[in-house]
Amino acid sequence: CKDTYRALPSNPSEWPQRPIMVRPSPKTDTKIIGIRRSNEAEYRHFPGFCAGCFLPINNGREREGNSVVIDFESTRFVGTMLLRIKQAPQAPQPDDSTLIRYQEGSYFDGKKRKFQVLIKGRFKSPLSMSQCVTGQIFERPAGQLPARWIVTTFIKFISTLAPQLEATLDDEKPRFLTPLVATAHTVLSCSNQSLVGADCLQRGMEVPVEEPASVEETSVLAEIPDSIGVTVPDTTTSSIAHRMKIRKKIFNKIASNECPAPYFDSTKEYTFEFYQHLLDFGDELALDMGRIGGKVGLAAASDGQPLKVMAAYRDKLKGELSNLWSFDIWHESLYSYAHDAE
Repeated sequence: CKDTYRALPSNPSEWPQRPIMVRPSPKTDTKIIGIRRSNEAEYRHFPGFCAGCFLPINNGREREGNSVVIDFESTRFVGTMLLRIKQAPQAPQPDDSTLIRYQEGSYFDGKKRKFQVLIKGRFKSPLSMSQCVTGQIFERPAGQLPARWIVTTFIKFISTLAPQLEATLDDEKPRFLTPLVATAHTVLSCSNQSLVGADCLQRGMEVPVEEPASVEETSVLAEIPDSIGVTVPDTTTSSIAHRMKIRKKIFNKIASNECPAPYFDSTKEYTFEFYQHLLDFGDELALDMGRIGGKVGLAAASDGQPLKVMAAYRDKLKGELSNLWSFDIWHESLYSYAHDAE
């Protein structure tokens, strides 16, 4: 459609789940293969949505099998995304053929998080895990930042979670980047020799995932070669939280040492889960800093630029980023700033 490649999206009055909207990032090679229910293989046209400019957002209240997933492809990766935002409105319900059925219970019940994204798929060629990153990338300078103490507190908090944080606020193109495998809350690896092209797109996106023990075949820790001298402890009896902590610590160390190994295996399917409790999508897009700083709006600070669900491969020699996947998350509060920056 006409808005697919525009930096500025259409007016929020046209967004099917206003005040929030998600789309593939313009000027990247993330292409949408199709939109479907999580328990179905065939693609559907969901009225109000478009593969180029409006993608469906789940709010966690979808009945089993009714969550909507996005199959996508880039030059280096092919996979599926399931996105849940607690504060997202229900999708438009024009007719029974594309009806998304909801329930009172929610995926978010009993959870602190307000946002979850699950990416599952295959790398098209082996890539160094330490050279794959995730985070936020902006196309123009930051706008009016919050009080310095809030910015400093936030960066210190993120640095505690991701010691290899690369943060540049004052650049022409600010960015926050961290190692992919050390940042995701859950990472799974699944062997499947039949994964070819779109055949790797899976149907079980609603099945809960959890960090495996380090000795299990589904753990990326099992893919670390002995040759790089990293000791991996047996986490069989450890809690899920401790397993996550061990994996993050080890892959932060590998990234800091710039070890090329291990590599993502192109014959395997990988799952990455991210979730967040700081992001608030209510009246405005904001960081919920709790009792320390309250809710801090992001529209002015970002100069109306959207948040991203992204990952990229960083070429060590050229320093360039090559997209694995990239999606923009817009909120209506960003739009006036983005419009003025055009």
